[in-house]
Amino acid sequence: MRTLRAPRKPTPSRVAPSYGPGEMAESDWSPYTIDFTAAGRLTVQAFSYVLTYSPRKAFSVYLSSDLHALMDGHTHAFDRFGGCAQRCTYDSQKPVVLRWEGTQPIYNPRFLAFAAHYEFQPRGVRGEPNAKPRVERGFWEFERSFLNGRSFRDLDDLRAQLVDWLDRVVDLRRRHGRTCLERFAEEQPRLVPLPRHPYDTARVIYRVCSIDGFVDWEGNRYAVPYDHVTDILPVRITQRELFVYAADLSCVACHELAPRGAGHKLDPAGLHPPPRGRSPMDLDQLAVAFDGLGPGGAAFFRLLSAGPARVWGHQARCILVLRARYATADLDAALAHAARFGALEHRAVERILEARSSPRTLDEYVAEDTARRLEQTLGTQRAPSHDLTAYDRLPVAHASSAVLAPTAAPTQETYPCPSETASPATTPAATPTSPSSDSDDTSPSSG
Repeated sequence: MRTLRAPRKPTPSRVAPSYGPGEMAESDWSPYTIDFTAAGRLTVQAFSYVLTYSPRKAFSVYLSSDLHALMDGHTHAFDRFGGCAQRCTYDSQKPVVLRWEGTQPIYNPRFLAFAAHYEFQPRGVRGEPNAKPRVERGFWEFERSFLNGRSFRDLDDLRAQLVDWLDRVVDLRRRHGRTCLERFAEEQPRLVPLPRHPYDTARVIYRVCSIDGFVDWEGNRYAVPYDHVTDILPVRITQRELFVYAADLSCVACHELAPRGAGHKLDPAGLHPPPRGRSPMDLDQLAVAFDGLGPGGAAFFRLLSAGPARVWGHQARCILVLRARYATADLDAALAHAARFGALEHRAVERILEARSSPRTLDEYVAEDTARRLEQTLGTQRAPSHDLTAYDRLPVAHASSAVLAPTAAPTQETYPCPSETASPATTPAATPTSPSSDSDDTSPSSG
């Protein structure tokens, strides 16, 4: 009988939640270590976004799983589907959920701004292993069907093969007699339409341009024109490029991102031509930079530049870099103290600063630089202060003083308010008090 009886269908341990077309999506990350034939071994982060009804999938690969990569992965998925689901389920990853207050998730404000731009609602879950089964199953498919038996030259080659695999294999795979594309045709009209302009997922930071004309990012150095040395510069970083802007927000340099921690020194545009017998940062430029610090900096530079340039050039560069860590006034005082005792090495100046001053934050550097530029533009004149008694002659002054007057009886003769009518019958006579009396009682004493 057992050989003739049909086997029972296995009962699922957990039932996957069901949603209508365009109602819900699931998203998550999964790390993988891949041996690239050209780039070597790298640990990459695979991003997945799955529509629960179709279920059509979108994958992207990044070197990190931070907030900016998360938003970039969403934008690529939305472009692939031509819209987004009304809601999306996430676990407690920090780019989405900062913390939990009881059962309420406290979302990352930057990610909420991203969700509001595309008009979808995030749904954070914790302690629910079956809350997003489709995206977890998608990673199993990513490992078995895509990574298995393939080789990649570098990250760009992996991304190109991933797009081809999604279009030719995943979208055409049949499930319950229908492909994902056939079910997606029913779901696509229910998706939230995309806005006219995509959300800018780039990272914007500030960096101090070093004295040799470079800005640092993730273990690499990117060239900037020499005109911006020791300046605070906005830097915009996408997943592939790095843009450097001047103080007036004009783009002064553009670079392709180098691998993280590679230690490269990049100058593809030739912003720094090789020196021909002299340093690219000449004496005049260094003198202007030290004069801008104050009298202490100018006096220090006169002593420092007395010797050969090959001796003091390195010291001058290292001292100017200290502007990023200490206030200009503190650095000028330290240089004056160092010049007084003939301590012309940058390490001596740094020890003076460590003993006498406290490091400042980058925001303070920006505020000081902004104040300096405003002073150059508007001048040092300020609006003169006015005599405060001029406000007492305003028409509302008497009415306001009547409302705010103290309740204690005055010791001098006073005048009634303009809105009151003085009447001898109703106005009580003031009782004189002794100037030497310390009592607060102003009532008439009984005889």
